[in-house]
Amino acid sequence: MMRKECRIFLTWASIFGGLCAPGVALGQGSLSSRLSGMVSKLPHAGAKVSACVIDLRSGRVVMSYNGDLPLIPASSQKVVTIATALLELGPDFSFTTTLASDGKNLFVIGDGDPGFGDQRLAIARDEKIDDAFGQWAKVLKAAGISAVAGDLVLDESIFDSERVHPAWDSSDLGKWYAAPVGALNYNDNCVDITVRPGSQAGSPVRVQVVPDVDVINVINKCKTGGKKPTLHHPVGTFDYILRGGCKKKSKLQAVAFPDPGLLFGAAMRATFLREGVSIGGKIRRERVRGTNGTLPTNLKVLAKVETPIADALSRAGKNSQNMFAEALFKRAGFARMGRVGDANPIGSWSAGSIAANAMFERAGINRRGLLVRDGSGLSRENRVSAHQLAELLAWSHGTPFGPYLHDSLAQPGVEGSLRKRMKDLRSLVFAKTGTMRGICALAGYVDGDYGPRFAFAILFNGYTGPSTPYRKIQDRVCGELARAARR
Repeated sequence: MMRKECRIFLTWASIFGGLCAPGVALGQGSLSSRLSGMVSKLPHAGAKVSACVIDLRSGRVVMSYNGDLPLIPASSQKVVTIATALLELGPDFSFTTTLASDGKNLFVIGDGDPGFGDQRLAIARDEKIDDAFGQWAKVLKAAGISAVAGDLVLDESIFDSERVHPAWDSSDLGKWYAAPVGALNYNDNCVDITVRPGSQAGSPVRVQVVPDVDVINVINKCKTGGKKPTLHHPVGTFDYILRGGCKKKSKLQAVAFPDPGLLFGAAMRATFLREGVSIGGKIRRERVRGTNGTLPTNLKVLAKVETPIADALSRAGKNSQNMFAEALFKRAGFARMGRVGDANPIGSWSAGSIAANAMFERAGINRRGLLVRDGSGLSRENRVSAHQLAELLAWSHGTPFGPYLHDSLAQPGVEGSLRKRMKDLRSLVFAKTGTMRGICALAGYVDGDYGPRFAFAILFNGYTGPSTPYRKIQDRVCGELARAARR
């Protein structure tokens, strides 16, 4: 009943918002005027803005300035992804990666878990990134198995084979933030390289690679002394070329690895070997999971690793980790396609888009101009208006999963993408940033004494130069809303 009531009042909010002409604000008089004044005066003539604020107590639109103008949201797109994942998967969902055997081969059945081997999550759990593999090896050793004669078989069939979105900018490919997404992921599908000076000037630097696996080809042309070290990764290859010089220990920026499943399998095999379990065969791919999710009767499940959805939501929302967002997006798409009766559901970007659009329809939100292309917001083909984002946040607040969406967003002055902003508004603002060249977005909640009071979205597109002036506008709006929320 709660969802139905929320859908009704927010549908009316959509109608009211749709009547707003650019620059016209509805709602609470002077607050509305002050907010409109803040977002209407832009530093650059060519800049565009779409802004909307909704009072969660009444469902009324407090302010809408070009609220129905679809713009590129950048990483604020993750609000859509998180809400979609929570609706389709539920707040109690866990990604489950399964280890099984047929007596000869080992099988790993992927579930799209982005958190398997994630360094940040491992640190929070006081673990190492390869601990799960180590535990699996111990399971085999406890059964008296120290050598696997057969192959390591990877089942990645829950997702499609498209690992990098075709609309992502080619200049982003290969960077850590544009890492591919797979049904099996490890170390955020990235390579971390640290260099140290060698024994004497001019000698090759010492190189540490994480994960330390044989499928990563490091070409070391970096010398001790001289200039700073550089790392070049030809996109789509397994080559990582070090050049320049090194005077002190330097950890280089993470770089994407093009084949998530291969990286997973190679890391598993290497960890098993260190733990005293050898895998004699090759790493290969095969679908063993049935279309209904069942496994063949000849497979015995040996162990499972689970990552709660809350961990994935936090990495996507607070830390703006793109690969986590894409895994959530595809996994939600898989769930949606299965729910509507697809005989062979597969998680894909198109399936994720179907799930997201279905959510907007269920919420009663006008989808005019809405384009959902990916889960992270890295695609510049995404389009969403501030009104649509604010309404989605308001609708979500009235659902059982609302608190999980709220808590997945970044807080000012704390960890995440807002840690250096609005430190005086800590515990009052929960929001998702979005920043790309010419794009500055912010969407989320402003809390009062009794929880979330306002849902808001402020999107800027088309400016030149730094985003700092636009962030300051967003911060001022949040400050004004925080003061209003405490009255």
